[in-house]
Amino acid sequence: MSESVRIVQLYPVELGITGDRGNVRALQVRLERGGVATDVQTVGIGEAIPADTDVLVLGNGPLSAMRGVIDDLRGRAAELESFVDGGGTLLAVGGSAELLSEGVEPLEGAPLTGLGIFPFRVVRTRERKVGYIIVDTSDGRVIGFEDHASQWSLGNGALPYGTVAAGRGSFEHAGSRGEIVRRGQAFATNVQGPVLPLNPRWTDAMLTAVTNRRGIDWAPGTAHAPLDEHADGARAAIERLVHGKDISSIGL
Repeated sequence: MSESVRIVQLYPVELGITGDRGNVRALQVRLERGGVATDVQTVGIGEAIPADTDVLVLGNGPLSAMRGVIDDLRGRAAELESFVDGGGTLLAVGGSAELLSEGVEPLEGAPLTGLGIFPFRVVRTRERKVGYIIVDTSDGRVIGFEDHASQWSLGNGALPYGTVAAGRGSFEHAGSRGEIVRRGQAFATNVQGPVLPLNPRWTDAMLTAVTNRRGIDWAPGTAHAPLDEHADGARAAIERLVHGKDISSIGL
């Protein structure tokens, strides 16, 4: 394994409250089981994102944490824009996804101007959407858990990644509900939990893009089967429960 893939988790202390390290771990383990070495690093406020980063993972946090990192994040705006434009893979979940939007209108306090990496705006609401969610995408069904009080409004050029088959989702588009916004190999979502261990096909699609971009030979194989079996079992259990589970919203 002469080449390694560099995975960076940004603001793991402030934006890492919903198992976001699990998304990093899923990427790392699937690469390594396919014979590709990884270099996993964390980057906090005031620290530089390493050169030649292949994957950026940003997690979830409360509004107070979002306010705590926004000035530092804005200082990285040009760097992140270049990373996404250049085909870098990025996953932003929850609060970080909203910081990478065009802006967030909270219930209280001053609005947050986002970085505009993704063309949508966010309005926080008094209705909290809580429960299992299933999204049909071009890379199979994404299954997970949503827990948020936000409504996203897509702007020009916004590309939904799939449609909601069960659950509430974060936005409306073309007469249906959506949950994930895509820009190139960058994804913004409110599916938490973490989402990648439960969705190996989506994870593998990301990793295929990463390794193809780097010219590294990688593909899922027999070493991934135990991971896939665990994921399949959990996914099947959720699909059995999802239509009978009556947890869809909580008033704040």
